Amino acid sequence: MLKSVTALALLAFGGLATCENLSDQASNDAVTVTIYEGLPAIRDGDNVNIDGENIRLVGIDACELGQPARFANHEIDCGIWARDNFRSMIGPRSVRCESTERDFYDRPLAVCYTGQREINRALVQNGYAFAYDGQSPYEAERDEARAAGRGVWQFEDFTHPSAYRRSLRN
Repeated sequence: MLKSVTALALLAFGGLATCENLSDQASNDAVTVTIYEGLPAIRDGDNVNIDGENIRLVGIDACELGQPARFANHEIDCGIWARDNFRSMIGPRSVRCESTERDFYDRPLAVCYTGQREINRALVQNGYAFAYDGQSPYEAERDEARAAGRGVWQFEDFTHPSAYRRSLRN
């Protein structure tokens, strides 16, 4: 199910403001939030498909399908590992994704939830995904997962997904 909602980005105002000024400011700060809701097809470690719409989870980056890593002296496909852990974490539950923008590939960039649980954050906390390079609100969760040796942080050898993608382009 797809819903578009216009939400107002509320700003903290210093001092007193008239209703007219607040109304003008609110109309300038209106943001359209598109909501995708339903049972997801989990494509990889940081993308879902709901009702035919491919949605990119914003602020995270997961191993690519076909990306090698070493775990317990075995070569594994880090992308399949990330996707399968994402699928296990969601199970048969419905997902709600909230998007305010689209990426370079015209995919909605979204924060997704199962109930009240934020999926993007949980993926990073569990070490199934990385905080996206330098522009993620999930850096504390990444640091926590790394310190605890959760998920990908227990691998013996791996390449960050952005470096892996760069190596494929070169």
